[in-house]
Amino acid sequence: MASTKRPTSPKGTSFKGIFKFPKLNDPDYGTKEYPKENGEFSTKLVGRIDDPDVQAFIAKWQPMHDEAIKRAEAEFKALPVATRKKLEKVTVNPLYTEIYDEETEEPTGEIEIKFAMQYSGVYKSGPKQGQKWTRRPAIFDAVSKQPMKKVPQIWGGTVGRIAFEVGLNKEGQPGYFIPATGAAGLTLRLQAARIIDLVSAGQRDASGYGFGDEEEGGYAYDPSSESEDGGKAEDGEQSSGGSGEAGDDNPDF
Repeated sequence: MASTKRPTSPKGTSFKGIFKFPKLNDPDYGTKEYPKENGEFSTKLVGRIDDPDVQAFIAKWQPMHDEAIKRAEAEFKALPVATRKKLEKVTVNPLYTEIYDEETEEPTGEIEIKFAMQYSGVYKSGPKQGQKWTRRPAIFDAVSKQPMKKVPQIWGGTVGRIAFEVGLNKEGQPGYFIPATGAAGLTLRLQAARIIDLVSAGQRDASGYGFGDEEEGGYAYDPSSESEDGGKAEDGEQSSGGSGEAGDDNPDF
């Protein structure tokens, strides 16, 4: 019996943006009210809507998001009448979220996008069925080809890029639809992060010290400065990132 080849998830690299609420060093287990039992690595990436790289990112991935919503609407129509009446319509989780000023309530001209990776799980099939796996994102500096062996604390305000893959539904198509809630959209699965300008341990960013734009070469990692391990999977599957190959798959990363 011939084996069925697993569909390949679309992969990409983000625009250069600012990390917002990054949780890239240690897994986030959520809160008592909203727990994340398997842990999660994540960050939001903020960029300006008038940035050509941001516009190019949206132009590339928005059509895939739109197709996912069309499939979700078709699935919604096939739900039982009572369910459709209760949900009313598909709840669209957008590709990106526009940011508004808290005081004026006017758009700031910025958007944010969330990227996330599940930290742990259990193999559902194969020789390791029932065993636990863990993984973590690979972290690169601005110049090296290999991920850091010791990762510095990565704080909000850090500038960088994200390598990611798009989650697939059970038919192997990009996107998701959750019949119980009516939610639909694209899942952008974090694979790796490249640090261009690091903010760590309470440091001000470069502009806070009077520097201008980034200089040629960018941030270069000093392996003696920190002691956090990262950049590799921990006895876990590699398909969703966490290996040095993530950067090789994205030559512009």
